[in-house]
Amino acid sequence: MSRPSREPLSEEHRFLGTLLRKARLGVGATTRDVAYFSSGHISNVENGHVTPSHELVQHYIDEFDCDRDIALSAYRTMRSASEARRREQRLARRGVVSPPYSVTAESTYSEIRAGYKVHGSEVLYRFDELGVLEEITVIRTISALHPGVSLFTARYSYYADPHQGVLSIEAGSGCQVERVNETITGYLSAVLRLDRDLSPRDPAPFSLSFKVKVNSDRTARPLLRYYGQSVTRHAMRAQFTPPMVPVDAWWFREPDVFDADQVPRRDQMMQSRNGFYFLDFDDLRKEHAGLSWHWDL
Repeated sequence: MSRPSREPLSEEHRFLGTLLRKARLGVGATTRDVAYFSSGHISNVENGHVTPSHELVQHYIDEFDCDRDIALSAYRTMRSASEARRREQRLARRGVVSPPYSVTAESTYSEIRAGYKVHGSEVLYRFDELGVLEEITVIRTISALHPGVSLFTARYSYYADPHQGVLSIEAGSGCQVERVNETITGYLSAVLRLDRDLSPRDPAPFSLSFKVKVNSDRTARPLLRYYGQSVTRHAMRAQFTPPMVPVDAWWFREPDVFDADQVPRRDQMMQSRNGFYFLDFDDLRKEHAGLSWHWDL
């Protein structure tokens, strides 16, 4: 009799494990090639059966070229979700009702992000005549999952110039900048305070806007990507300035981040006479969507 297959500990464990496995297989490595860890442990991690350490995730980033931003974000989400479940279980065993949703500007990204749902997103990227990304204008439409939601988080990096001081953020409508953190590689994490508290009983979603400024002279990586977990609509706009305009450009939409980097099909190719590209992605469900192109260098 065959043994029943084990289920992952959670969807967060499943997603991270799949991401790590894809990275390992992408460089042709086996589970035995992961230094300092047993093959059985690696198999359990990649199947979502155990929680990996931060050191192991970093190993995949360093040795197997796993996408740093996505991997660390998935790791933090998994840890936050696991801690929340354990807390709920402890309280349930003690017969204690969970406390109401409460976060501060010093709370983690995952804790703040757990308070709201993103319904829609509109983003405009502006590039200068050298192909350098100048600024990103963002509009988000959100609704509260708990009463009293007053904070929103935003995170960005400029892959072509991973240094401090490259990125800055400015509030637009519906919010104010509350806190900004920056890593030594220029990864920007901001907390925005909304103009009013949100509630699940609000009659309509709430909209806010902000801009991310880029201070760099390095030509951008030819890729714009957005990950939507459950987004009704994501509108992506890109304005290029001659003479630095794409030679070839194409859209992508894939559940697996690695599939997004594959050779495009003919129906994915896009054309523009004035360097302006626009894309609308509807009903994104844990999918990576965006625009890729080739520079005429």
